[in-house]
Amino acid sequence: MLKKILGNFEFRCIVGVLACFAFLQYGQIRVESVILHQGENDEKTSLPISRKMMQGENFRVSFIISNPLNLHYDLNIIPDDCAESLTINGTDIPLSDYSGRCNYSKGFVLADSVTAPHRVGPRTTYELTLKNGGGPGGINVFPKGTGFTDALEIVIAILVGLALASLCKRRKWHSFLLLCVVFGVFLRFAMFRALPYTQFANDVEGHLAYIQYIADNLAIPAADECWTCYHPPVYYTVAAPSLIVSSLLGFASSAGVQLFSLALSILVLICGLAFLKSLVDGKSLIVAAALWTVWPTLLLVAPRIGNDQMFIALHVLCLLSGFNYIRYRKGSSLVFAVVCAALAIWTKSTGFISLALVILMAVAGYLKNRSPKKITPTKPEITSWILLFLIFVGLAFEKIMGEGGLVSNANSLHSGLKVGNEAGNYLYFDLKSFLTEPYTSAWANGLGREYFLNYALKSSLFGEFKLVETALGKTLASFISVSFLGLIVFAIRGWWKTKLDVYHWILFIQGILFFAALGYLRYKYPYACSNDFRYIMPALLSFVPYVGLGIYQKEFSLKWKILGIATVLVFVVCSVLLMGCVFG
Repeated sequence: MLKKILGNFEFRCIVGVLACFAFLQYGQIRVESVILHQGENDEKTSLPISRKMMQGENFRVSFIISNPLNLHYDLNIIPDDCAESLTINGTDIPLSDYSGRCNYSKGFVLADSVTAPHRVGPRTTYELTLKNGGGPGGINVFPKGTGFTDALEIVIAILVGLALASLCKRRKWHSFLLLCVVFGVFLRFAMFRALPYTQFANDVEGHLAYIQYIADNLAIPAADECWTCYHPPVYYTVAAPSLIVSSLLGFASSAGVQLFSLALSILVLICGLAFLKSLVDGKSLIVAAALWTVWPTLLLVAPRIGNDQMFIALHVLCLLSGFNYIRYRKGSSLVFAVVCAALAIWTKSTGFISLALVILMAVAGYLKNRSPKKITPTKPEITSWILLFLIFVGLAFEKIMGEGGLVSNANSLHSGLKVGNEAGNYLYFDLKSFLTEPYTSAWANGLGREYFLNYALKSSLFGEFKLVETALGKTLASFISVSFLGLIVFAIRGWWKTKLDVYHWILFIQGILFFAALGYLRYKYPYACSNDFRYIMPALLSFVPYVGLGIYQKEFSLKWKILGIATVLVFVVCSVLLMGCVFG
């Protein structure tokens, strides 16, 4: 038995990952001895720093970078709001040429070539003078090792991808799907490594505060304890151990939570591919799998701290298990689907759609497989219905005893986010701005936020962020937008030409429910951020299978198939290149 385990490919990959992690742990570049100098007060603290301050107030932050192996490293500094001056071991470093010194989202990067001449030994003292432009003031710092650490992280990504691909091969996945697993895992690791948790994030400090509260108090906070504390607690409770373990190992607490998000992202990748494999096959599956693997927003959420990723994972698991129940009437699959739906509800309110779908799948599975021998519900089926009843009791109790609305902090949202709430805002699609503006914004008119369809579709690609604002980045984003409209045409044709069975109808109903929920949220709270596609990300599973089905049908002409393949290739290649620009 021991020989069999030691010879197992997945086991050897895990050993390799642990060995690489041990090297990273021993030689990791740490931020230590952080001190906030505010007025006459010196406070020992930790990163990130965020304090209430006067507008225009100056403050200083000093810290030590510990570098046991004397490795090369770049330093990403994210000031809130402006970095005025910097000293390294007492030597002044001019910051006037750094355009990002006042960028509280991305910050600026001190290259290794700038800091190396002033570093002596394994510990280097940095001191920054900053100025608060308004609201809280603070700073975050991310050392990024180069060379040796880069190589170790690439090896970890490849080993994890190969181990997962090997497990999938045991399930008789074909070569292209295995390639999607390895490549998809690598892309997600690259996003995790490249992006600080503050970049391309939503309410991230509130999410971290929620997780930190649970870790510190072993209790759920009151709804007004932090900006996002009105959210259901499942994600934050499950994420708390990752924060604790990360701190114990000497890593930034945010790194552990980001790693947890990365794990959820990989779970979404694998389960999504498994779901597509159960629905379509042949060349249609290749198209759907490629789109699911490199879809831009699915890559963007990989390192993001927030409850979106867990909801996506739970919903996909619910759908996968529910379809398995319909296909085989396996009661344990239905029980698992019900549990996932329950957890989805108490992760994000969009989980109500997960609950609606699991009820639909439970009825469909029972009726589809009903026979004189199977007319009596099995014990697992009875268990699942009891669980559903308990969920409804819990929801009713929560409704009676709970306080606040669907979005409890809506009254605190900035008035600049408000958008029109007339019929035209929901029915009109501004094709010109969709094609000519690479990205959208929750704050600026003219980029599509005025119209429900524009913002939903554009945020399904890039969120509300301007990912790469270089000429190349904008060009790639524009090609993705144009090809996306082409994919919609093929998806509509694929759905229309497909002989619909219970599985296709469930996916159709899912898509309608998700978009109806998004429309309702925007109508009830007419802010641009209410219209973000990230709330309904699993709706992609109601879309990508039909793109392939819309290209590959026996009666379709060769020209149609060539056009479809070209459209998919443009989307996939441009998505990969754009993400390469993001983390490059």
